Amino acid sequence: MDNYGIDLVLKATKPVVLHDRDGVISFGPAGDSYYYSRTRLGVQGTITDHGQRLRVTGQAWMDHQWGNFISVAGGGWDWYSAQLDNGADVTISVVRDLEGRTILEYGTYVDARGKASHLTSEMIQVRATGEWTSPRTGATYPSGWRLRIPSKRLELTIKPVILDQELDTRASTGVAYWEGAVLVTGSASGRGYVELTGYAKQKR
Repeated sequence: MDNYGIDLVLKATKPVVLHDRDGVISFGPAGDSYYYSRTRLGVQGTITDHGQRLRVTGQAWMDHQWGNFISVAGGGWDWYSAQLDNGADVTISVVRDLEGRTILEYGTYVDARGKASHLTSEMIQVRATGEWTSPRTGATYPSGWRLRIPSKRLELTIKPVILDQELDTRASTGVAYWEGAVLVTGSASGRGYVELTGYAKQKR
């Protein structure tokens, strides 16, 4: 890119995680997907900003999900991920139909040693604590959440780093959605990422 560039090396520090135990997620009539993650990647390298090279280190997360579900799922989904300071990682997916009803809710908890545990809908409690309305698309998104996983003794508060992290890609893909960085506090602290789709319904 003009004036900007990245040159990063990413190295996994935990084993790859297969979601729903075997890496296959079924949405029933809406199709299926394959899904795995690398929840902890050590990062080092350089960022170039207007000719100035800056040495950086950090931590990343990589998701890979693919299949025939994207074009037929219809409603949308809320996806949450968090890298906790105690070494654990957690991801939650909530999939909705066209009427906004939850049709699938699942997650994966990865402990500090890299052992993954599947989370069923009965083990997860997610509640929005606020909302934010986009001045561009008029879409109203949930903003801020309480996440409880009693079996893992987790009671987390999730807040966006910046309220406006909407991606308006209507000119290229016809959709707008919200995704961005969040901060996590509560029984554990950390950083995460949230993706919200299906809230901006109309192409304008």
